[in-house]
Amino acid sequence: MIKLFRNIRQNLLNEGKTSKYFKYAIGEIVLVVIGILIALQINNWNEKQKEQGKEQQILISLREEFKQNIKELEFDHDVNLSCINAIVMLLNFDETKSFETKTIDSLIGKIFNFATFDARQGVMNDIISSGNLELIKDSNLRYVLNQWTGELDDYEDDAVIRREYWINNVPPILYKFLPLRNADATMDREDYKRDILIPRIQVPKSNYDEFLSSLQVDNMLFDYYMNQSFVTTNEELIMTFLKETLELIENNIKQ
Repeated sequence: MIKLFRNIRQNLLNEGKTSKYFKYAIGEIVLVVIGILIALQINNWNEKQKEQGKEQQILISLREEFKQNIKELEFDHDVNLSCINAIVMLLNFDETKSFETKTIDSLIGKIFNFATFDARQGVMNDIISSGNLELIKDSNLRYVLNQWTGELDDYEDDAVIRREYWINNVPPILYKFLPLRNADATMDREDYKRDILIPRIQVPKSNYDEFLSSLQVDNMLFDYYMNQSFVTTNEELIMTFLKETLELIENNIKQ
């Protein structure tokens, strides 16, 4: 093609058709420019297609990570709600009425049974560290995803405070009155299976009476209730965030 153009220009010069030569040269330049512009458009289109493909892969990975986080948080939240309900029952327990010691053992087992949500952030961390967050075209979704780590901060702080309080206060007080092995025997969680179960032991019912009437125990239970309440409240906020963000992700995935 280039050789053909060269021959045409040479023939025009040889024939002395200078004006036609210049017109032809200008036309040739225009054609070259148009060709370059078309090539750039094609290249830009290809790059855009590649970016859209990467964006879709990112969104699909985020969808799976957020779904997994919702599933795990639902499980942890149910465990913590069961713990709170057990604390409330102990705080409101009427020890003047007849009761089975196994009932108290079961409630103690539940207050020992709390969970901490450990969010999966592998995909999100990779997206941020690689700078690929900018590939997500939806500015609202980008903003929300940038808030994800901050949403976890308050929860993690409260979870640490709850754990520290539990370690330093709950077992030491309970050990004075009740056998922990009896409470452990009542625990029934899918993620807490033991090959060996330690048998229950009998202790005087007066131990349970003293436990239920102790002001120290009452204060401990109330403090624990407050700490656990902050955790479960934050779990509900995180759950709302996760579900709303998942909806945004779903809306940006091309079916």
